[in-house]
Amino acid sequence: MQVENNFKDLKIFENDKLNQYCDLLVHRIKEITGVSPYLVGSVAKIMSGHLPEDYEIKDIDFIISSFEFRKILPHRNSLFPEAKSVEMRPERVIIHLEKFAIEIWNYKERNIDKEPKIYKNKIHYLCLLEPKQ
Repeated sequence: MQVENNFKDLKIFENDKLNQYCDLLVHRIKEITGVSPYLVGSVAKIMSGHLPEDYEIKDIDFIISSFEFRKILPHRNSLFPEAKSVEMRPERVIIHLEKFAIEIWNYKERNIDKEPKIYKNKIHYLCLLEPKQ
């Protein structure tokens, strides 16, 4: 399976290295689990228009199902060899890079207020459900 350069092609982040890291991580998760992770958190909120584009992003959050989360656990240290360190918490894996952190969250029922979408037909993300009128 070849790495898709969706983050890089869409220039999601100004930092090219960060786009490359996100593309690599999505590719590696997809290789292990067979599915693409979803972006969540502030990046997904920017994509869905709930935060301004110039919002200062502190970290990048991805989410996968509990089933897929268990699949990546044995690979957590080799999932991203470029990382400075990998931290394991019960609900997430935190990949520490030079200036950023990327978190892979275990999808739980607390996310039932979100719906899956695809940004520019390339990047899966979850956004808040629009309130019913």
